[in-house]
Amino acid sequence: MTTITNPTPEALLRPKVFIPEYIADTGMALLKAHCDCIAPWASGQPVMNVEAPDHPIRQYLYEADAVIVRVFTITEADLGKPNQLRIIVKHGVGLDNIDIPAATAHGIPVAYTPTGNTNAVAEHTMALMLSLIRHIEPAGKALLAGRFHERNDFQGDELQGKTLGLIGLGRIGSLVAKKAAHGFDMRVIAYDPYVHPDAYDGPAQLVSTLEALLSVSDFISLHVGLTDETRQMINGQALSLVKPTCRIINTSRGAAIDQAALIEVLKSDRLGGAALDVFEDEPLPANHPITQLPHVVLTPHIAGVTTIALERIARESALAVLDALAGRTPEYVVNGLMVDTK
Repeated sequence: MTTITNPTPEALLRPKVFIPEYIADTGMALLKAHCDCIAPWASGQPVMNVEAPDHPIRQYLYEADAVIVRVFTITEADLGKPNQLRIIVKHGVGLDNIDIPAATAHGIPVAYTPTGNTNAVAEHTMALMLSLIRHIEPAGKALLAGRFHERNDFQGDELQGKTLGLIGLGRIGSLVAKKAAHGFDMRVIAYDPYVHPDAYDGPAQLVSTLEALLSVSDFISLHVGLTDETRQMINGQALSLVKPTCRIINTSRGAAIDQAALIEVLKSDRLGGAALDVFEDEPLPANHPITQLPHVVLTPHIAGVTTIALERIARESALAVLDALAGRTPEYVVNGLMVDTK
């Protein structure tokens, strides 16, 4: 005979956390100890292309007390629906998939995890630079195609002595500056209008204008958030100022570069190459024009995806949720709202 056990009051009161995309086990374990986790990916349900407001997976958002997102979007329309959200947490740094003003208007704090993947993204930036300057991708393809004899066609260059121009000197940009200057003996210059020269003591030489950086750099690496100011900051006009041998790296936000303009200068051999981990529209279609160009290295938004980084970010995300659900304001809240302790 089967005994039916009614749930305890404690179980009925457990808050719900919606986690639409994979997070590492360290974060899941922390959350499961205190919350009911709605994680469709854990049972094999797809998490891409669920933008329709009536999509079954999207409905979980409106039932949750907290949500942790990676690329899953949260819009003004979502937040205008009846919901019980007490916190939105970004698993990572870029916040352009969350409508911050709408969250603020509805009194929902938005937290993020700015320190979790700093080293991973900085290392990936250096890997992309090396891949470009040493022709790693085309040389590897030649080898796999049995063209070992073409090895002299892939003579590369060296980073030592090259000028790296950094756009943005936040946590990641500053760490890239140290790795490039101290690890590879590069000359590093940087443009960041929010960094005062008197407050900066790193290895980069600050320049006062973006134009000054563009005109002298052998590599240009972007480390900016996506704002009205940074959207398509590398456009056709900016690209007309760079040296034809310059190579551009982007591990920040895809829309910081005018992708059509970038393709145009690459096609006309007015740029030495580009390495992109992020794109204006993701996922990047397999037949996108940029995938057909030489001197291009593309990775699928993986700069911050390492085992260590994902574990760190998952833990930080989970702790931010648990803080909010316990009436404490998480450490990194971007919209200035305190957690409602009622």
